[in-house]
Amino acid sequence: MYRLLALDMDGTLLNRSKIITPAVRDTLQAAIRKRVNVTIASGRFPASVWLHARHVGMHGCLIAFNGAVILDAETGERVQGFPIRPETARRIAELAAEAGAYVHFYGYRTLFVEQMNEMNASWPLANVVVDPGRPLTYENYREQADLIQVKQTGDLAAFAEAASEPLYKATVISEDPELLIKLYDELRSWNELALTKTGQRRFDINADGISKRTALEALCRIYGMHAAEVAAIGDYDNDVDMLGWAGLGIAMANSSDRVKQAADAVTASNEEDGVAVAVRRYLLS
Repeated sequence: MYRLLALDMDGTLLNRSKIITPAVRDTLQAAIRKRVNVTIASGRFPASVWLHARHVGMHGCLIAFNGAVILDAETGERVQGFPIRPETARRIAELAAEAGAYVHFYGYRTLFVEQMNEMNASWPLANVVVDPGRPLTYENYREQADLIQVKQTGDLAAFAEAASEPLYKATVISEDPELLIKLYDELRSWNELALTKTGQRRFDINADGISKRTALEALCRIYGMHAAEVAAIGDYDNDVDMLGWAGLGIAMANSSDRVKQAADAVTASNEEDGVAVAVRRYLLS
């Protein structure tokens, strides 16, 4: 019944240690052998999505940056992209600077930051396929980590307006929850952006109309499928639209109540191989 399975990554496909467990990998490979088109729908970099998809053995198209990019699972190259307008990116950077909040922008393979710091310098290493038997150091994961670069730009507003490559996503990060709410509400009032909360200290910004759902709709057009033939699994706010739209929306047990309410079913947590449990129950039985 379900020809396409879409998986969020953090909190869903990956456990707390950011690992795809053997049980999850084996079950997904069984679904692929059964001709289910398994894909990833994530807010992460295309390179990170591609590396994890290759680790499982996925084919076809993948979704990165919350739906702003669709890429080829074989090559890792962009199939479609929907960037933030340069003028809008400049205004985002100016707003964050005035408020004293941290913001950075994502090119296809590059994280653009105003100044390098310990957090953003580690971004490439946070996107690799983790091997439990290898310590997470640059030396151990150099080949994967080098697929993502971090570049210091200086004045982000000036850079964003004149950037020579598309900027597909911005992320605002702050330890001040009241400031985050204020900025979120201000940006939402512009009516030209898609905003999704992706953690307690952060939210993501994409071009208007962009979501995992819209990217999956594009995949359905490419594959000649209907929403009823799609199963989706996720755990956070940027998965709500996708779960409510899919023929079968499945929330992880570690999801918020809002995510669970948007879904048709709830599976075990990401610490209990919830993806494997759901796939065995709904796609392999």
